[in-house]
Order: sequence, then C-alpha cells, then structure tokens
Amino acid sequence: MSQDQRLSQTCELKVLGEPGPVLRAAFPEFELRPDQGMTLLSGDLVDQAALYGVLERINSLGLELVSLNRVMDDDDT
Repeated sequence: MSQDQRLSQTCELKVLGEPGPVLRAAFPEFELRPDQGMTLLSGDLVDQAALYGVLERINSLGLELVSLNRVMDDDDT
C-alpha cells in the first residue's frame, strides 16, 4: 500500500518532561510512556492536519518537542 493510500500512520513524538495528568488529558489519543526524563507519545495520525493539531497542542502547553518519528510497519518495507 502506498503512502498516499494509507489513512493513518503511526508516529512517536518525544517531549521534555515526565508524563502526568495534564499531558494525559491533552493527548488522550496517544499512549504516553516515560523515557529518561521525557515523555514518548505514540499513536496514529490520520493526516497532516492531525499532525499540525498535535504540534499546536505541544506548543500551547509550552512543551519542548525533542523528536518526531514515523513508525514503519511491515507494509512499509
């Protein structure tokens, strides 16, 4: 399946700071895991607009984005 045909893609975003109630409330669609003083958010984004929405929430909360990665699945190889 090509990238254009996919309805969603799994992404991992890493932000500075530990997961807590504010992050869990702000990002209910993501799984949050602590990662050496940071929080790893992983979940599916349906399109670029969804990605920009997540980035806007990160910005509005004053969080520092450390990394953003698309997780490759078996169909992408």
